[in-house]
Amino acid sequence: MRIHDRSICFVNCHFAAHMEAVSRRNEDFDHVFRTMTFATPSSGLLTTSISGSAGQLLQANGSRMPELSDTDMIVFLGDFNYRLYDISYEEAMGLVSRRRFDWLRKNDQLRAEMRSGRVFQGLREGDFQFPPTYKFEKHKAGLSGYDCSEKKRIPAWCDRVLYRDSRASSGTECSLDCPVVCSVSLYDSCMEATDSDHKPVKCLFNLDVARVEKQTMRQKYGEIMSSNKKVLHLLQGLKAFPEANVSTNDIILQDQTPYIFKLQNRSTEDRACFEITGQAPSSSGTDSAGFPTWLKVSPATGIICPGQTVEVTLQHGDLRGTSWNNLSGANQEKAAQLSVKITGVCSTVAKCYGVRVQCQKGRSAFPFKRF
Repeated sequence: MRIHDRSICFVNCHFAAHMEAVSRRNEDFDHVFRTMTFATPSSGLLTTSISGSAGQLLQANGSRMPELSDTDMIVFLGDFNYRLYDISYEEAMGLVSRRRFDWLRKNDQLRAEMRSGRVFQGLREGDFQFPPTYKFEKHKAGLSGYDCSEKKRIPAWCDRVLYRDSRASSGTECSLDCPVVCSVSLYDSCMEATDSDHKPVKCLFNLDVARVEKQTMRQKYGEIMSSNKKVLHLLQGLKAFPEANVSTNDIILQDQTPYIFKLQNRSTEDRACFEITGQAPSSSGTDSAGFPTWLKVSPATGIICPGQTVEVTLQHGDLRGTSWNNLSGANQEKAAQLSVKITGVCSTVAKCYGVRVQCQKGRSAFPFKRF
């Protein structure tokens, strides 16, 4: 989710069960944190995925897909399954009955693993005074509802909420460099719930989120753009348009004699880019984009240096293998419209010139034409 354009991600997890599976639980967290990525599809909704490896994933446009570490705030919640260690069932139940939960927390696997830096690195947990949330007999309320079966599972705080905001240290205040600062105002269990062998937990966060007013941002952006000479020079370059000439706008091809027309860059400073595209009538009566099969244009694209001229050659050449001598009737005269687009190398401004090309069967007085 986003608040004032700051990203906040909630990750609901269920890690490996059983007392001895501490390493597997640590690995579960590590896998989720390293491999979860985000993508924004065409629908505009934020989606998540977990890859099979920790390799960097790329989006369709080639950019790196955002990861959990890129978010401004992360909240991990769920059944992490960390248990109490080095304590017997009888000892744990005795402390529970006396509500000495602070003593029990000394045997909490999760806190021990976090202190050792083996899991949930960089995340923290709010202080809590609620009883262990596992394991209860269903539909049995109160502390007397803990498991008393033959297995006698030791109570534990399996269900937790951990978080990480933008702060590098606890004393850092909210700012544009530290956009999300979080504090916990409530962290408790729902002991009245009896439909599960777990008790759900709830956590209430207070957030300070740095916000940039869009109007202020646009104003500052305008001030930077108008005062920066380098930026102004680049903007002027985007508007720069080299003057160019096209030697003709009407061409008649006769027989297979090549026809050459010229593109001249009249600018003394800026290079010019050219691109020639074609359009010809189709059998359906509509115009189709692209050069007709009977016309060869070379070169169709290129760059013209300042003050220089490029010669473009047009020649009849049926790509389907029909020779000129085999043409008859209506096929002996063909027409196409060329568009010559001229732009600057760094310019966003363009100018198009139209050139009509007709192909007629006949004899040419000269073997090669230049205009």
